[in-house]
Amino acid sequence: MDYKIGFIGAGKMVAHIVNGLLNQPGMKERIVVVGRSMDKLEQFNIGKDIEISTDFERLLSCNVIVGGVSTQATVRVFRKLNETMKNKETIFMSIAAGVSLNDIESVFPERKVVRCMPNIAVSSNAGVMVMSANSQTDLGDQRYIDDIFESMGVVEWVDEDLMKYVPALTGSSPSYAFLMIEAMADKAVSVGFDRKQSYRLAAQVLEGAGKMLLDTGEHPAVLKDQITTSGGSTIQGVMKLEQEGFRNNVMQAMQSVNDANEK
Repeated sequence: MDYKIGFIGAGKMVAHIVNGLLNQPGMKERIVVVGRSMDKLEQFNIGKDIEISTDFERLLSCNVIVGGVSTQATVRVFRKLNETMKNKETIFMSIAAGVSLNDIESVFPERKVVRCMPNIAVSSNAGVMVMSANSQTDLGDQRYIDDIFESMGVVEWVDEDLMKYVPALTGSSPSYAFLMIEAMADKAVSVGFDRKQSYRLAAQVLEGAGKMLLDTGEHPAVLKDQITTSGGSTIQGVMKLEQEGFRNNVMQAMQSVNDANEK
């Protein structure tokens, strides 16, 4: 499949996406990143060796254009591009958290528009990219996007009204996983394990549990029950987590993210 992807801005999330794409062979020639500061672009490009430019017209040859800057800047740049972009098949994608499909469509009437919320793990090709699309973007366009980005993890399409809840589910949640890994490792270190070894083991546990759930399709409770033997030590640990409100704490953390994003 022949395509070119343009990115507006050289921020952290654009870097994570570009790093994930570059893990595939032959991607360097397919990527261009544009921004206002060549110094920042050159810093961004260290170790990547992709095309960078301060000329936004370099985006005109791209099949997919990803807005990776602030809400105001995304709308401003998209509006400028709409004045010069002749190709009606170009797909405009925004990864700015505060930019809705309606916001983008107000700039791009009758254009193909996608809203995307990736998480940090796309850089390791184990991330999540949740997307919604406007009515101009058909199933063929969605499959086109899938083909480009599915190597970076899971691509899921949802209705636009669910997108405001995505940060709590997939965007912020890696921080909860890192916190749990750190806590497990701290306890392991306290009884004599090496620090790096503790991190590796704890991280592998979470990765393995997630993979097992996805591979088997089983309900999480079914898999949990396979470990918690009658009268065993594992059920004691589970009971302690329940007593301390583990599930409710996770739900409340997610709600706090939802509340913060609504302000």
